[in-house]
Amino acid sequence: MAQATRLVYELKTQLKLKGVTYRELAQELELSESAVKQMFSSGNMTLSRLDRICEILGIELGDLVRLSEDAGKQLQSLSLEQEGELVGDTKLLLVAYCLVNHWSFADILDRYELTEVEGIRYLARLDRMKLIELLPGNRVKPRISSNFNWQPNGPIEQYFRKEVQGPFFNANFNEEGCLRLVKNGDISIVAKQQVMERLHSIGQLFDDTVREERKLPLDQRQGTTMVLAIRNWIFQAFESLERPVE
Repeated sequence: MAQATRLVYELKTQLKLKGVTYRELAQELELSESAVKQMFSSGNMTLSRLDRICEILGIELGDLVRLSEDAGKQLQSLSLEQEGELVGDTKLLLVAYCLVNHWSFADILDRYELTEVEGIRYLARLDRMKLIELLPGNRVKPRISSNFNWQPNGPIEQYFRKEVQGPFFNANFNEEGCLRLVKNGDISIVAKQQVMERLHSIGQLFDDTVREERKLPLDQRQGTTMVLAIRNWIFQAFESLERPVE
């Protein structure tokens, strides 16, 4: 991805993170909303305009460049072998899940039955896989891109179908915070495509929400899975590794 394209992509990310809409940005820039959308769609903006948008977002242009460069180094996907390594070790998969959701190493050891030595070994493995960057003091920096995807019909997808999909939907979805919508009807191919695009937007909304909620303490967040339905749910293999409540 060219640097200019990465900068525009990172600007879009920062707009979402800070809750600034195209309409609000257009008002600040004294432009029409359609002009702003076209500017981001084409990626054609002057340096002064770029600098002004950074000012509106409260970030330095240099910071934007650094963020875009970091994003360019993030993983878009894993190899089939790496996915196989993850699903082949439940504890490794657990640690990976927690870290990409911004748990601290201490939080993981506090919640799950892992020794510190075990945990450090898993950190080192994930660092070698480039899922994370291991920092001093057992701190980590996730290296997963926001548009990360699993391999089509790869080990993770097969694992999901076998171990996750059935248990997830085997519920009545009547608890608070749960929702399952089932709709039926005859619609055209064009209309179906439009619905699918909106569902993708909902998926993006979920990802944006996850990033925004990372600032909350761990005890204010719940493991949540959405597969065209949403409910409070934790993978059984992970739940079995939780420490007993005293």
